[in-house]
Amino acid sequence: MYWLLGALAAFAEFYVRSRILVDGNVAQTAHNVLAAERLFRVGIASDLLGGAGNAVLAVAFYTLLRRVNPALALLAAFWRLGEAVILGHMTLNALTVLSLLHDSDMSAAFSASQVQALASLSIGVQGDEFRIGLLFYSLGSSLFCYLLVRSRYVPGVLAWWGLLASVAAALSTILIIVVPSAGVIAPGCYAPVGIFELVTGAWLLIAGIRLPRTAVNA
Repeated sequence: MYWLLGALAAFAEFYVRSRILVDGNVAQTAHNVLAAERLFRVGIASDLLGGAGNAVLAVAFYTLLRRVNPALALLAAFWRLGEAVILGHMTLNALTVLSLLHDSDMSAAFSASQVQALASLSIGVQGDEFRIGLLFYSLGSSLFCYLLVRSRYVPGVLAWWGLLASVAAALSTILIIVVPSAGVIAPGCYAPVGIFELVTGAWLLIAGIRLPRTAVNA
C-alpha cells in the first residue's frame, strides 16, 4: 500500500498537475484543463484512490500496533482517516473547476476572464486543502512510527527515520500555513518521509515484521 500510494501521488502531482497547472497564468491553466480534460480527470481519480488507500493503511497499522498501545494506535488511525476524508473532499474542488469551465450559465453571467479566475480560485483551494490533509497525514505517521519504535517490529533505524521525518513534515506544514512564503521548502521537506515509506514498504514486502518471541508463542 505504501508503494501504491506513492505511485498514485507522484502520478497526480508530477505528471498530471505539473503538466496542466501554470502558476500565475490563469488563462493558460484554464486552456490546459480543457485541452487535457481526460488527463485532468484521471488525476482526480488517482487522488480518490489515494484517499481510499490511506484508509486501508490506517486500518492495517492500527491492527498491527494496537497491542503496543491501543489508544495511541486508534488516535493515529483516526488522524490518517481524517487525511483520507480530506483528500476525498479535495477532489470536489477539481470537479468544480470542470463545472465552471463547462457551465454555459456561468459563461452567460460572467466574462471569460472572470470564469477563469473562479476556476483558478478552486484550484488554489484544492492546494490549501491538500496542505491540511498533509498535517493530518504527518501527525498520524508520527504516531504510527513512534509505536513502531516501541514495538521493534521493523529495524530501529527505519522506525526512528520515519518518526523524525514525519515530525519534520508536520512542523513544515504548520510553518507553511502560518508563513506562506515558506512554501519554497516544499516538496523537499516531505522527501524524507516519502523515502521512508518506500524503503519501509520494500522491507515489509521482503522481510515482513519481526514479532517478539512472546507474541509468536502467544
